[in-house]
Parts: sequence; structure tokens; C-alpha cells
Amino acid sequence: MARLIEVRDPTSATLEECCEALTVWGFDPAEGESISHAASWLGRLGNDRSFLADCLIDWLAGRRSVGEASVAVDGAQANRILLSTPGRGDFAIVASIWPSPQEAVFRASGARAFGYGVAHDHNFDFLRLGYFGPGLTVDDFEYDHTQVEGWHDEPVDLRLLGRTQFDRGRLVHYRANRDVQLHHPPQSLSASLAVVHLHPAQGWTDHYLFDVDAGRISRVLGHGPSEAFLRIAVGLGSEEAKDLAIRFGRHHPSARMRIAAWRALASVAKDEAARDEVWREAENSGSRAVAATVRRLRGAEVP
Repeated sequence: MARLIEVRDPTSATLEECCEALTVWGFDPAEGESISHAASWLGRLGNDRSFLADCLIDWLAGRRSVGEASVAVDGAQANRILLSTPGRGDFAIVASIWPSPQEAVFRASGARAFGYGVAHDHNFDFLRLGYFGPGLTVDDFEYDHTQVEGWHDEPVDLRLLGRTQFDRGRLVHYRANRDVQLHHPPQSLSASLAVVHLHPAQGWTDHYLFDVDAGRISRVLGHGPSEAFLRIAVGLGSEEAKDLAIRFGRHHPSARMRIAAWRALASVAKDEAARDEVWREAENSGSRAVAATVRRLRGAEVP
């Protein structure tokens, strides 16, 4: 389950000092010592009670370039701000601003714009620290990713473990593809900090939205540019691209890429019979996730 980490060091550190320490040591969530090291430095950063406000003022005043404050990690909500300079190592430091229902931005954008009320996992480990305000409230669930194939509406055994309130100083380690969170808005404007683990395979690892009441996957996330590139290449009519799509559809280790390949081939089929043949081959390609997705796609084609 998501693990609460006690950090009692009263020392504070600047953002640059925290980034430098993580750059030198790295952040490997498979190693307990590395987790403790990252948690210690995140705690020290959290002890600096003015740095985030100073950063926000600098960005608003134009004293810090937009490139240094890229919004969002993994296509996340727009309330997340990347604090660390990209490319410094296997980590990112992120600040999240959590508006309450009383904030104008909440009323204008709605709860889902900030990820509230949506159960989800992540395809990366991260440490989250409560920094400001009463804090985000999170319902914590757990599931066994090895028992999930990854298709829409697939049943999942979600186990409710409890609720976490991210008040100041609360620090929790969330594990990739195991811990599921359901966010609730705070009572008043709040902020949290996080150290996120980055790894090369992340773009090929699916993660999900869940319907916790039904115990099912409601949406498969994690789509990257490769799927779009393949569909464009096939759509432009290249025979080489079609051959590659067939190979990917039959043998690619990523179910998501296999689905993209079959969809690309179906989109350029010369007639309905040819499209049906593509879908039949896809359903029989040996992946339950692909077969389930294809059946849903074929159902959507029925007038």
C-alpha cells in the first residue's frame, strides 16, 4: 500500500540544493535507501516556507522563463507545475495547486479539471508532500497490476485502504501501477510538492482511470506519439508503413501499440469487407486487451 514516511529533519533547503542532491544521488524507488534520501530532501524543500511563493511571483513577473516552469507531467492537470529543470536525472520536482470549491477557478473549470473525483493510478512512483493549506484529501486503493490486461471496462479488484489528508508535512510514497488515488478538494486553497521518478519505459506503460463503484477500468491512459506517427504513416498510403503496422499488430509487446496498428489498418481498408477482415485478425491476434478493445470499436461502428 501507499507508505507514509516520517520526516523529522527541521533543516530547510533551496530548490537548487534539492535538485543538486537528487541529481548526484538519483531517485530509484526500487531501493529503500534512495527513497529515504529523496524523501529527506523533499522534506527539507518543504521546510522552506517561501520558495514556492517566490517562484510563482518570478513567473508572473516574467523574471523566470516559461521553459523553466513547464506545466504538467505525463499530460497531467494544469494545476501542476514542473519546478526542476528537465534533463537533470531520473526525477522531476512538481508543485500542485489544489483549489477548493470556494475558488473562482474551481467554479469556472469544474472539479474534473483538477482531477477531483477521478480514481487513477500512475505509471511512475512518486513522493508527495503536503506543503500549504489544509491539504488535498485522497482515498487510497490498491490493486494487483499483474492480474490486469488493460482493456476498457475490465473488472479490477480495487481494495480500499483508507484516507490520507495532505496537511503540511504529510509525506507519502505512491507506487507505480499499484496504488490508486481518488482525490477530493481541500477545504481551502492548498499546495503539495512531489518528487516523480522518470524512466525510459514510462511511455510504453499503461495506466488507468477506474470506476471504483463498479470495480472496472473506465479508461486506458498513456498514449504516446508513436501511435499517432504510425496512424499517420499508414494513412498516407505507404506500403512499408502497412507492413510495419501488420507486424506491430501481431507481435508488438505493447497492447496499446497493437491496437493503434489495427486501427490504422482498418482506417485505410478499401471497403467494409476488408475492414471486417482486419478486425477479425485483430480479435484473434492473441491479446485479450486487443480483442476486447476491437469488439468495443466494432460495436461503435454499428449505426
